[in-house]
Amino acid sequence: MTDWQQEQPPSGGPQPDPAGAAPGNAPESDGGSNLWRRFRQPVHVVAVFGVASIIGTVSGCSGNTVKSAAPSNSVTARATTTTTATTPGRGLTGFGATLTEWKAAHKLDTSVPAGNAYLPQVDGYEDTWQLVTVAGGRISSYTLNVVPSSLISAEARARREMPTDARVLWTRTVPGTCAQEQFKSATLAAALGDGQVNVEFDNAASSGGVTPVTEELFSTHDAPTVAQAPAC
Repeated sequence: MTDWQQEQPPSGGPQPDPAGAAPGNAPESDGGSNLWRRFRQPVHVVAVFGVASIIGTVSGCSGNTVKSAAPSNSVTARATTTTTATTPGRGLTGFGATLTEWKAAHKLDTSVPAGNAYLPQVDGYEDTWQLVTVAGGRISSYTLNVVPSSLISAEARARREMPTDARVLWTRTVPGTCAQEQFKSATLAAALGDGQVNVEFDNAASSGGVTPVTEELFSTHDAPTVAQAPAC
């Protein structure tokens, strides 16, 4: 007699539910039914465990495939960004711009024979940009005429002529003469070979005071400290 035959319930006792009913439906006093439940329970456990293992294996493979593609794309994006941002002085339109960039952003006053003044006029008389000088193909100095302004307003206007990374090294005021502000910019250093710019604020109509400011003089000048400031 085989093990299977030994585990079968007696022919006269209750038979297993052919639809797979829960073991709890059989009377607990029936020893044959309890044997039958003990026999078939491991079969279901093994089957479920096998399916779970297969699903886990497939899921793990899919996860590995997705993760392996991500680092490659990230490295490419970083490399592209770094390459794009390394052109020295690119996009300058004010101080330090190439002559071509400057002319694209400013309108030449053709009535000035020297060809170094640019519109619009301030108070209907002076051009906004005068005595514009080019060195090495880039704008290296000029006078910016402004409507009569406070020193704070004039300093804010000067910053608009600079690249965004320009920072102030020092400021000073010489009573009755002028005020000065020294800038430093890595963008200008890359474009001009000299990253420092000095701006002098004057009242062109008066020799007795700085304000109201009517003109701003831009020039390259190395003066890391105020002790090295140029004379007004």
